[in-house]
Order: sequence, then structure tokens, then C-alpha cells
Amino acid sequence: MRFQKKTLNLLVLATVLLLSNAAEGFYEHSDESGSFEARGFLDFTGGYSSNPDLQLFYKNRYDHSYGAAARLLANGTVGPEFGFEFNGVAYGYGSTASIPFVADVERSSAAEWTMRDTDQSRIHLAIDHLNLRFTSGGEDLIVGRQAINFASCFYFTPNDFFAPFSAQTFFRVYKPGVDALRLEVKLGELSQLSLVAALGYTPDKTGANGWSASPDGARNSYLAKVSTAFANFQWSALAGRVADATIIGGSLQGEVFHWLGIRGEGHYASVAGGSYAKAAIGLEHRFSDGITVRYEEFYNGQGAGGASQYDPATWNSDYYHAMNYGALGIGYQFSPLLTCEALRIVNFTDGSVLTAFYAVYSLSDNSELSAGLNLPYGNSGSDGLGFPPSLTIGSEYGVFPYSASVDLRLYF
Repeated sequence: MRFQKKTLNLLVLATVLLLSNAAEGFYEHSDESGSFEARGFLDFTGGYSSNPDLQLFYKNRYDHSYGAAARLLANGTVGPEFGFEFNGVAYGYGSTASIPFVADVERSSAAEWTMRDTDQSRIHLAIDHLNLRFTSGGEDLIVGRQAINFASCFYFTPNDFFAPFSAQTFFRVYKPGVDALRLEVKLGELSQLSLVAALGYTPDKTGANGWSASPDGARNSYLAKVSTAFANFQWSALAGRVADATIIGGSLQGEVFHWLGIRGEGHYASVAGGSYAKAAIGLEHRFSDGITVRYEEFYNGQGAGGASQYDPATWNSDYYHAMNYGALGIGYQFSPLLTCEALRIVNFTDGSVLTAFYAVYSLSDNSELSAGLNLPYGNSGSDGLGFPPSLTIGSEYGVFPYSASVDLRLYF
């Protein structure tokens, strides 16, 4: 307990010191020569979980965690043609549970630094975004670490090839960046061409983020996407290569009868030794009383056809392990200050379910308090006997813990 309190005090002190100058120097300026804006963000979080009786996954019956994150954000323009974006993040967290080593977003470890890394705590600094933009006519060229997203669905996003969110992630303000070059070309009033070249890296446990510092050309990604709009829908087609897979796919999003929103996306991938397909489709509607309802289904061609095919060795490296999923979400703004959401994800392959609740309360113009609750249901499986010990996974969400979390976020 003494270690945990000391670590938490250090985390709070570090985040305050890191951004103290940024808070005093918050700045916004705009004139004929260009513009500049600097902002800050602080997040303090705590969590608690009740774990399944699986000793190979969870050493404790109950665990609690705590953490803090600080961001310094800046963006600006120089004249009508040049712009830049910076997003630096420092975060630290601790837990009574053992924290497994999992590779982070695939990007160079040269722009990330681990200040502390133990079995139960971690302090990390990273440049999340750092890019330059050149605009000329109907073209935008963006070079550097940036967020890239080709998805059209919300919960299941098979066409988000770079740092996707999980379906149960509610706070999505800051999408991690990858090292890339992106060219956006306006083809017409309603059409656009997007070209992306993203650097790939070799897995490296000695790297601060689990990846090498220098690019691996064999893992580079090259994608082209063309989009246009007609018949109240935006349509797109994409093709290229993502790491070791050759990709062809597309997406759509729009509305029918001025009432029902429809989203869809997917791709077919060819890899050495085989191929697979991924696709998602969703329906959504916002009612006049402020209730928003969204339903999506996901086919994961890389997933297992049954719980007996799950591989515990890969459990921390992917969001989805089965072949078929569905998600139903409902959101409602109870007042200008309070917004709540509920999400139910069903793994149709093994019958397990994850129900998640999330609420955000605005404390002021620059601060908010959020709370989350995850309730899993399903067969957890069992620890095997013998040597080496083994684990049988009964269902995907059955091995999830019951968990609750609280976040205090400050923007300035």
C-alpha cells in the first residue's frame, strides 16, 4: 500500500509539473500570417475489478488500479498553405494485478520513452501526433505521426487498420497516430482520393512501445481510397497492402427515408497461406426525444468458429477472437450536463455477452466526471492441471472481469 500511495503521488506531481508551463502559457493567436493554439488535458482515473477464477489470467480475486494522463496539444498554420499538429502524452498507471507486456500501436519507439516499467506499474511518455501539412488548391499533403481512419461504422471497424478502438471504448477524443504520409486529393464537389503510406516496424520487446525504432520495409502499408456521394449515400472503395496482407474493400454510409442511418464496411485480405474477409453493417436512428439507438453486426473471418479454437497465447493481442458478433447501443442526454450510454455486445459464436454502461457529467466548461461499468456473462473455462499449466477458455467474455472505473478529466 505504501508503494501504491508513493507511486500515485509521483504520478500526480509529474503530470502537474509537466503541464504547469503549458497551463500558464495557454495561448491562442490568429492574424493574416497564420494561427497558433495550445491546449492541455489531464485525466485522473481509478478502477476496480472482480476477476474470474482463472489463475493463469488473474492472480488475485479482486484488483484495483489507478492512473493519470497529461497531454499537451498544439496546432497552427503559417500562411494559407502550411500547418502543423502536435500531441504529446505522459501517462502512468499502477495496479494490484500483474500487467502483461503487450505491444502498443505499431509506430517507431524512437519517439516514446518508458520512465518506469515494473510488474505492477508503468510511466510512459510519447509523441502521439507530430505532423506537417501542406495545402494547395484541392490537395492536402500530411507528413508525420497522425491519426488515420478509413472506417464508417462505430462499434466494429474492420476498415480501421491503424490503432482501432474496441467496441466498448466510449471515450474516443484522442486517436493514436501512426508514422505515415497521407495525400488527400479533391476530385470533384463530392469525390475524393486518399493515398496513404504508413511505416511498419518489427516487434521488439526492448522498445518502449514493443516495436523497433527503425522501419521494417516488409511491414509498410500502402492504401488508396476513392470516395464519392450519390443517392444520399457516401460510397468508397479501397485497395492496397497492410503489413503482410493485400487488401481490397469498401464502405458506405447514408440515410434512407430521412429516418434510418445505414453504415457498412469491409474488406477481403490475402495473406501468405490463405485469405479471409471482415465486414460490418449497422443501423442507427436518433429519436426526437434525444434517444439514439445503434445496432451493428460484425463478421470476423480471422476469428475462431468455436470456443475450443481459442488460443490463450494471443488473448492480449486482439479485440475479437470469434467469428460473429452483434452490438446494440443506446444513448440519451438526460440534461445539458448528463449523458448516459449503454452497450450490449453479443458473441454469437460462443454465446457470451458483455454489457457496458457509461455516464459523463459536466462539472464545468472545462471539466467532466465519467463513470463506467462492465458486466460480462459467459463460461469462463478452467485452469488445467499438469506441467506446464494450461488454460481452457470457455467463452470470450466469460474470461472478462466485472469492472468499474471513474475518470476526472480537465481541459484547458
